[in-house]
Amino acid sequence: MRIVQISTNQFPLPPPHYGGIERVIFHLSNRLATMGHEVIAYAKAGSKINGKVIEYPANVRNMEAFIKRTLPSGVDIIHDHVLMKDVHFGVKAPTIHTVHINTDVPMKHAVYVSQNQLNRLKKGRGTFIHHGIELDDYPLSLKKKDYLLFLGRIVDFKGTHTAINVARKTGLPLIIAGIISERGKQYHKTKIAPRIDQNQIKYIGPVGGQEKMKLLSEARAVLFPSTANETFGLVPIEALACGTPAFCFYSGALKETMQGIPELLCKNEEEMIRKVKSGGFPKPETLREYVSKRFTAEIMTQKYLNLYQKLLK
Repeated sequence: MRIVQISTNQFPLPPPHYGGIERVIFHLSNRLATMGHEVIAYAKAGSKINGKVIEYPANVRNMEAFIKRTLPSGVDIIHDHVLMKDVHFGVKAPTIHTVHINTDVPMKHAVYVSQNQLNRLKKGRGTFIHHGIELDDYPLSLKKKDYLLFLGRIVDFKGTHTAINVARKTGLPLIIAGIISERGKQYHKTKIAPRIDQNQIKYIGPVGGQEKMKLLSEARAVLFPSTANETFGLVPIEALACGTPAFCFYSGALKETMQGIPELLCKNEEEMIRKVKSGGFPKPETLREYVSKRFTAEIMTQKYLNLYQKLLK
């Protein structure tokens, strides 16, 4: 098949630091190419996949019009990840739309990324496909160092302040890694920066590549105290792949994706403190196996491929 993937114009493929959507598109594109399909990705300048990349112009204002104008001939499937309004792009190829955000969409072939998201937005009617990661990219470490890790955007609903509270009350060092979003600037200035001493509580900025993998694989635990309606929650899955426990709140899809490891789910900050203190964590091999059976790029790609083939029939 000739498959077009439509990515954002925010981060390249693969994203150097933050960029969960782009990471999913990158893995999906490469897996499809490995399976013998021709993949064409519309993406930010600097993107690289095992296929062809059509880069958005630096000053592009109407992405739909640009895609419609430059779409190659003979396309079998268009897979849109940014909820384009022009769903046909002037061709007969079926277009599916993966809904990565908490938004109900009217598109005919919408795919949600968790059962929880589908239930909340569509009352359970429709299709969902979980995200997947390339397991080999994530090093399994059996030996952990004595620090906690917060990885993600520095914004109020992601719970950076809660992670600091947990670190303070357990006496463990905390490394905070992530970008400060536009929405999070005031939050960081007033709620986070005054509590960073670069001793017990360290902020190291956004991380990616081997630095990110080293932090994930060596941490005693990852803290993910998000209070948002998470559509999926990729960071905890990345941590588990490295054999590192990820303590999460029951937020959105987390109670679904983490349901097989209930000892890592927490009702509130006090319970997270108690569980981190206890130290009775699942074995690293158990955590990695949990991911290998549920959230790999191979599983994700096969489910999307089945959907493509179903639509073509």
